[in-house]
Amino acid sequence: MITLIGYTVAHDQIGKSTFPALVRGLITIVGVFVPLLAVLLGYKSISRERTNGSMQLTLTFPNRRRDVVIGKFVARSVVLLIPVVTILLLTGGIGIIRYGSDGLLVYPWFLVVTSLYASAFLGFSIGVSMSTTVDRRITFGAVGAYILLVHIWDNIHSMILLILHRFDSQVLSNMPDWALLFRLLKPSEAYYRLLQIGFDMEQAALYVGEEAPLFLDWWVAVVILIAWCLLPLIGGYRRFEIADL
Repeated sequence: MITLIGYTVAHDQIGKSTFPALVRGLITIVGVFVPLLAVLLGYKSISRERTNGSMQLTLTFPNRRRDVVIGKFVARSVVLLIPVVTILLLTGGIGIIRYGSDGLLVYPWFLVVTSLYASAFLGFSIGVSMSTTVDRRITFGAVGAYILLVHIWDNIHSMILLILHRFDSQVLSNMPDWALLFRLLKPSEAYYRLLQIGFDMEQAALYVGEEAPLFLDWWVAVVILIAWCLLPLIGGYRRFEIADL
């Protein structure tokens, strides 16, 4: 999080000296580092206790496995979100002092959407942690998912489009609607789409305009982030529920 503060202080050296421009830069940093923190915090949250035997002790008390999972998610969410929101509040305060208060009224939206974005990756990583006790599988699954969902989804998406359209590069600048939806399924794309409501995000320009279909509206991005959180939790819990401890 030192990176966020350092960027806030030095923003006027690398970008426009305005508060909205600062926020757009912060969004880019948050989009990469917050998922990593969420994955590191959650990917062994259940499996570690299963392998060291402490899960059996926990379940000797009047706790069900569902209670353990809910408790883990809530506790890890608090551990993740309190520092993230606190740092963003601090950077926002520094930004107001240095660059003015233009755009301040939509800054709370940035905090809310970032919290949802972080929760999506946390739920995903806890779901992975419940799916198996094999440490190698969990590590490869969590790290591989982070790399795929944050860094290389766009490359795979572009390659699929090029192959389907016989390597006509024009399709990348004029994507069909189904391709836009496929790209929006990437958590960070859904994150940028939501933030486009309050800030002029170039990353989300594809999803707005008079001809944008209904399934690219902002509420779809909310559904996508919630799904990335809940579906892995549900799938992981089903495996955890029937697993031998």
